[in-house]
Amino acid sequence: MVISRLIVLLAPLGLAACGASTRSRVTERSDDRPQVADSVSAAHAAVDLTGSWATGSTGEPEARRVELRLQCNYTPALWILEQSGDTVSAWLLPESWMQGVASPPPTTRVPAKGRLSGVDLTLEMSGGRYVLHYDSTSQHLRGTLNGAPFWAVRRDIIHPTGCIPPP
Repeated sequence: MVISRLIVLLAPLGLAACGASTRSRVTERSDDRPQVADSVSAAHAAVDLTGSWATGSTGEPEARRVELRLQCNYTPALWILEQSGDTVSAWLLPESWMQGVASPPPTTRVPAKGRLSGVDLTLEMSGGRYVLHYDSTSQHLRGTLNGAPFWAVRRDIIHPTGCIPPP
């Protein structure tokens, strides 16, 4: 991830260096074609959304963050966002229990993929489309999931101590 960020930072320098040339001014004047706009979005991500989020469609909490205190051997469903630059991936992980019995291998989970432009996030997955806006005052994401109201609040996960491992 550090290498990809380094490449993103150095790429404009390389492009600028490639743009320098030893052409004469006569050649430059005769080459007055309009410049092609860069395909990279001008609105860079204004916030880092990486982390676990509590979600819902009604009853949005007022708090900026909520706590989730895990129980021993049980993890509720989680909505996890991972951001790299303006690219965001979202996973909805199902609830799970550690029971001491081998469980089937997890199915391949394909994340929702999307783009963050400024504070506006659009995520798409098979069967779903999130259109969200980050509110810097409340630090919540609000918008829609397939046209229905949707909200998300950062969630701090507190792991229990002293749990007895399953047999």
